[in-house]
Amino acid sequence: MTKNLILGNTISLFISSRLNRKIFSLITLFMVLTVNSNFARDVKIPDENILINCFFRNLYDFSFNAADSVIVVMHDSNMDNATIYNIKANLAWWKLSSGDEIETNLKDCNLDIEESIRSSLSSNHPDLNSLLNIIYSYSLKARLENYRGNTLKTLINFYKSITYIEKCIDNPAVDEKLNLVLGLYYYFIDYVENKYFMLNALFFSFPRGDKTKGLMYLERCSISGDDMIRTEANYFLLKIYAYTERDYSKAFINAQILTRQHPKNLVYSLEQFKLLLKMKKTQEAEVFQKEMIKEIQTAKNINNVQKNHFISQIGELTKTSVENNN
Repeated sequence: MTKNLILGNTISLFISSRLNRKIFSLITLFMVLTVNSNFARDVKIPDENILINCFFRNLYDFSFNAADSVIVVMHDSNMDNATIYNIKANLAWWKLSSGDEIETNLKDCNLDIEESIRSSLSSNHPDLNSLLNIIYSYSLKARLENYRGNTLKTLINFYKSITYIEKCIDNPAVDEKLNLVLGLYYYFIDYVENKYFMLNALFFSFPRGDKTKGLMYLERCSISGDDMIRTEANYFLLKIYAYTERDYSKAFINAQILTRQHPKNLVYSLEQFKLLLKMKKTQEAEVFQKEMIKEIQTAKNINNVQKNHFISQIGELTKTSVENNN
């Protein structure tokens, strides 16, 4: 039986199972959260590294206009096209996550991903950074398709990202970018193999997962001196502890790290609010909710559409929490 046949049969089983989209969202998220690691590169000139770090500081702080201005400068630098398109895709995704111009940002993100993949694959012998770039591109493509509700396309693109991870596993380089990717891989593959046995055939030819090893890599990255590596590792640890390990106390520690370092990032604040509700810390949740709504209403770095998006999210979470407690 060929690998393609196995892939086809596994996809059919997967779709027929009607796996909960929230769980699959976590599955596709596992590699997308390596986004910043792809750009914290061993660049040829210091100016590129400065631009990249400046971009992500603005992005994490929800200063999207400033981040966009940095991209303009990147176009005038010697930065390679694959990296620039990946950075543009990342900006479009964060705008999409903030509820801004949904269709426009979906389209822009998709086009930028396709251009980044084409540029990365143009090399006959891609280096580690190119491989990481391809992994991110296919993973973000999977997440976009999951956002649209296209389960088949989601799984296909996710599978493509895994095939490139396999090429990185035996890389002898000591690299935090690679460690972040491997941490996500080892944890996630182990989780899927034990949780969804029907997917085992899809991953049978890949190195086995190891949740303990994966968490070890991620914990190390979470205290990295590189702000981008540290932020991504803490966000994924938050997701792991909240949604798969169900250890809300540990997840809350990661949420606090993120909101302290990036207090204007409403995605991180929303995650912290969710955890307060899950831990049934009603009074703390009420105080946090009021502060967050006030911050949203007075924010100057987001538009009214984005403000309404996050206020609506808070309302839905509160309503669901009340219904679950009754």
